[in-house]
Amino acid sequence: MNKIKNFLVQIFFVFFVFGNLYAQENFLTLSQALNAAIENNELIKASEKSKEFSKYELKSAKGKHLPNIFIEGSVNRINDDITIDLNNARSAIIGASTASALYSGATPEAVNALKNRLNSSLPGFDIKVQDKLFYKLSAGMIFPLYTGGKISANSKAKKAEFEIAEAEYEKTLNSTITSVIESYFRAKLAQEAKEIRYDYLQNIKKHSINAQKLFKVGMISKANKLRADVALSEAERQYLKSERDFKLSLVVLSDIIGINVENTNLITDFNKIEKLKSVEYYSKTACTDNITLKNMQQKKYMIKQKQKAVKSGFLPTVAAFGKYEIYKENLTILEPEWAAGINAKMNIFNGGSDYNEYKAYKAKNEIIDLYIENINKTIDTAVKKYHHDAETALEQYESLKSSQALTEENLKLYRQSFKEGLATSIEVIDAELALEKVKLEQSQALFDYNSAYAKLVDICGKSRELMEKLQRG
Repeated sequence: MNKIKNFLVQIFFVFFVFGNLYAQENFLTLSQALNAAIENNELIKASEKSKEFSKYELKSAKGKHLPNIFIEGSVNRINDDITIDLNNARSAIIGASTASALYSGATPEAVNALKNRLNSSLPGFDIKVQDKLFYKLSAGMIFPLYTGGKISANSKAKKAEFEIAEAEYEKTLNSTITSVIESYFRAKLAQEAKEIRYDYLQNIKKHSINAQKLFKVGMISKANKLRADVALSEAERQYLKSERDFKLSLVVLSDIIGINVENTNLITDFNKIEKLKSVEYYSKTACTDNITLKNMQQKKYMIKQKQKAVKSGFLPTVAAFGKYEIYKENLTILEPEWAAGINAKMNIFNGGSDYNEYKAYKAKNEIIDLYIENINKTIDTAVKKYHHDAETALEQYESLKSSQALTEENLKLYRQSFKEGLATSIEVIDAELALEKVKLEQSQALFDYNSAYAKLVDICGKSRELMEKLQRG
């Protein structure tokens, strides 16, 4: 019974220890790294905000096609009331009446009496038109009927700006995906290098122990034994260096994805992320989907629309308008309750401003054409370079697979021969180094392939598709 109890305690202890170790170890896949980078990257967030800004500017430009309806009110004070003085007409009326009475034979006393009576009975001929404090409240509408194409051109230019912002977002996203893939696999390369050098260190330790035993029984010379000790010291140094390199690569990866992964195990397999297609396929794809090229083409279209908007300045603008006075208490005798009509305007001379601006946009379009031509050349060169780099790395990896089998068999023979005293310590160590070199070169070849392939996909504007495939995988 005690034996069963002890056995159960031991089993519980083993599960407890390994459970804690498992809980303490962090794992990171390439897909998780990509998701973290997209969520935390400040440049991607800034690009999203730029896209949002352009979207609202586009909506604002489209709103110019619609009528502008407004209510306008004001409180006004002037220096004095506005009046119309007609007392000269009053004096003329009184003068004409007295002259008529005098002409009809009335006595001067009767004429004066008439004049006094008229002066007292007729009010003053001054009319107050506007109080010095008055209020205004009116509703109005302006509707552009013809602007020479200015509103339409500006709307199209804003649409192009929105598409440019979208392209910039895609460009930033693609660049981030490429950086994450490259940094993740660079860290994975450092991790594998550390593991390979750890295995090499353990093998050299075993060799050193065997060398010590064989030296004690006199089967090998002291030189062979010392060579094994030197190799062990060098293996320890290389392993410690690989540990530092791995930690540094995790710091770089942490900075790119925006979370701390310094104590993390990278578990995505170090294999080819996708099969390489022909260089013609990538050249054709890049010519149609490259983000920078798309961006420049949209900029060209935007400049063309702005040029049209400037050209509209040479043409007349026609707009319908209407106005209705809501508050009528302070209206003067000269102001209507409502008004409507059509207004036309055409610039005759403005110092050549519109003409020179039109010429400036034309020159800018020619500049963009030159940039597009240069970008096409750069894209073609980049596609060929990255495809060549990926192809070369793939060939090297396939070649090293057969080399690994040979070096493993060679090492096995030298180990056995050393135990029998038929091989030297140097031969065993050289065989160990050869195997370590092949493994490291295999990992390097895979890294070179994945890095070149990610850049190739970036040039083709397909990084988002690659990320989605990796996430599904």
